[in-house]
Amino acid sequence: MSVQVIGATVSGMNLESAVRHAFAPAARPGRVGVEIELIPVAWGGRPEPARLAAVLDAPFAAAARPTFEPGGQLELSPAPRPVHAMVETVIDLLGKARERAARAGIALIPAGTDPHHDCTQVPLQVSNPRYRALQRALDEHGPDGRRMMRLTASLQVCVDLLPGRAGHEQWLVANLAGPPLAAAFANSPSLDGRPSAVDGARTGIWTRIDPRRCAYDGRHLDPTDPVGAYLAFAAAAPRLPLPDLDAERHLSTLFPPVRPRGGYLEVRYLDAQPDARIPAAVHTVHTLLTHPRARREALDLLLPGIGDLPSAWRTATTGWSPHASDLLAIAADAEKSLTEVLAR
Repeated sequence: MSVQVIGATVSGMNLESAVRHAFAPAARPGRVGVEIELIPVAWGGRPEPARLAAVLDAPFAAAARPTFEPGGQLELSPAPRPVHAMVETVIDLLGKARERAARAGIALIPAGTDPHHDCTQVPLQVSNPRYRALQRALDEHGPDGRRMMRLTASLQVCVDLLPGRAGHEQWLVANLAGPPLAAAFANSPSLDGRPSAVDGARTGIWTRIDPRRCAYDGRHLDPTDPVGAYLAFAAAAPRLPLPDLDAERHLSTLFPPVRPRGGYLEVRYLDAQPDARIPAAVHTVHTLLTHPRARREALDLLLPGIGDLPSAWRTATTGWSPHASDLLAIAADAEKSLTEVLAR
């Protein structure tokens, strides 16, 4: 199915132009980005961001580029680099972050959901107009918007987007691999501060948020027209009532499992990971999107299910997916073959 939206605008800027820019390939592909979120916990509850920020010294801040999510979750976003260097950098920065947090009596928990608190115990710690407007919009569809904003943490992997058919394959694989990879790396054994019956609590939260904005039902995908489908999704999504909301800012208020960002794809569906699992998670995503044979084999495995993504995501909320082991094997085999070639 091909979708076309003519003349869609947000505050005077052409939305189609913004979407096409979002799908533009990287000028010099070959890097990967990683954004790791951590849940700060201290005696007496979740600490305010200022308490943690006070111990993040200038050298650390320059390397890790720390920011805070709406509930005070710490996010580290080092500059993109080749994948092996990126993994080493992330592990090093996580160790340094924990050392500095400990000075303020704060522990940094690498989990997809806060294991100790619910939304009544975690205020909107970063209370700017954007987050207040987003919270009001998400509240219209139940409690999971607040849970997402205040209680969840992720490992986001950003991979340079290739031109032409290769980039089209990357987009499809990144999205279709969502349910099996979210299940394979599930790390959310709690909901509202209490143990959950399954390990996919964060995935479950995302699947229940307004699909017009988050698209876990696959409405943003089309196997032949990625730009047209994403444009239709963006045009239909509700606008936040913000005075400076142009087309690019509107796109930043949409939270599909994978987001095109202009030169790269932002894979958003992985739970925050313990240090020991970060290399596997990052390398798996990177290999599936950049190794040609792995992409083709992943498409052969996953493309037949593109019409039933809601069911695949519902299954993934249990921490299991029927395609997880096969997809991990595809990535591992491709990475092994690449390592053998480089060692020759």
